[in-house]
Amino acid sequence: MNKWYKLDNAAKVFPSVTSKRRSNLFRLAFILKEEIVPEVLEKALEYTINRFPSMKVKIKKGLFWYYFEPNNEKPILYEEDPYICSKFNYKENKNYLFKVNYYYKRISIEVFHALTDGAGAMEFLKALVYNYLIMLGNKVDSENLILTDEIENIKEEHQDSFLKNYNLRYKHKTKEKKALQWKGTLYQENWLALVTGELSVSAIKEVAYRYDATITEFIGACVIYSASKSLNLFENKHKPFQLFVPVDLRRLFPSKTLRNFSLFVRSTVDIEKQLTFEEVISIVKGNIREEVQKDKMLSRIVKNVSIEKNIFLRLVPLVIKEILLKVGYRIQGDKANSSSLSNLGKVNLPKDMRPYINRIEFCIGASYRAPVNLGIVSFEEKLVISFASAIVERDMIREFFRLISSFGIEVLIETNELEVF
Repeated sequence: MNKWYKLDNAAKVFPSVTSKRRSNLFRLAFILKEEIVPEVLEKALEYTINRFPSMKVKIKKGLFWYYFEPNNEKPILYEEDPYICSKFNYKENKNYLFKVNYYYKRISIEVFHALTDGAGAMEFLKALVYNYLIMLGNKVDSENLILTDEIENIKEEHQDSFLKNYNLRYKHKTKEKKALQWKGTLYQENWLALVTGELSVSAIKEVAYRYDATITEFIGACVIYSASKSLNLFENKHKPFQLFVPVDLRRLFPSKTLRNFSLFVRSTVDIEKQLTFEEVISIVKGNIREEVQKDKMLSRIVKNVSIEKNIFLRLVPLVIKEILLKVGYRIQGDKANSSSLSNLGKVNLPKDMRPYINRIEFCIGASYRAPVNLGIVSFEEKLVISFASAIVERDMIREFFRLISSFGIEVLIETNELEVF
């Protein structure tokens, strides 16, 4: 790997807008069927990190941009802290931008978004769990589904796929709309409540099929409809609820990058009108399908990369860039976003690994501006929906799971707090 390299196009904003109240971390977890052996996991982590040079880095502050350098320190394994997705001190973490944790039967990783997206981090976590199982003495065939040492570390894994797909033929002129904003009681000390619901993949697929919807579209509609039943949680009710849905661009463009390569689409609904669920899901499907098109995504890539290539911005010192990025993020991100829903989809593991895994979880952090977000991931027949909440009030989350149950879908709910749900 080079002595240093640039942050990818999506990553450039995160170091400048991160704070204790907006950590820009996300979390992935494998729940195994047997208790974790920390000494073995520690060895597996030390071994696995060498296969992933794009994760084996530290961030440095340059005159014009942040950049990455190789990190030759041994990564630290932590016993899991109850404060999930809390901003951590990089220096105390040997300058790594991720933390691997364990608790009982769970192996989790929290990742700073400047490093990679959910798809990239999942490849690392899959490899870590695979190596851990091997080091325990289990016979596991990777079936080429795991990035092992036998699979060459190709140049494309470190590629900035935004720049690779930058094409000036595509223009983007849309203007961001201001979205409905939350009000609520923020937790002290940046605590995040985690509420997870485990349900059957086939059961939710069957219900989504009734509405000619994908699982993402169906759950997105459930989120927005539940928000419409919880208007007490919002201010400026005349603004629409805007749900941000990240899209893994690897599904649209040929890319093997392990860095960020996703863009969000949005669904916009005026929830003050108290629409029926059928009306909401119709809007959600229309919004998402209109935006998840190759030409639309290309135009969004052009918009984002053009900002980076702007000669004026390139010559502006980082200290001034950071001010501009914070203002831009406030307009393009905070004020345009009510909530985010990120679906990693189905995790495909080698058949030899599957008997050792109970389920997989995915959680995107929440902030004081977007205090309730959710992550979705499925493994075999289990789909897990994880809400992260920076506010005490549970009205919308409660409405959401009641709505899911009303369709005849059984849900097992867990939370990291002792609350009556």
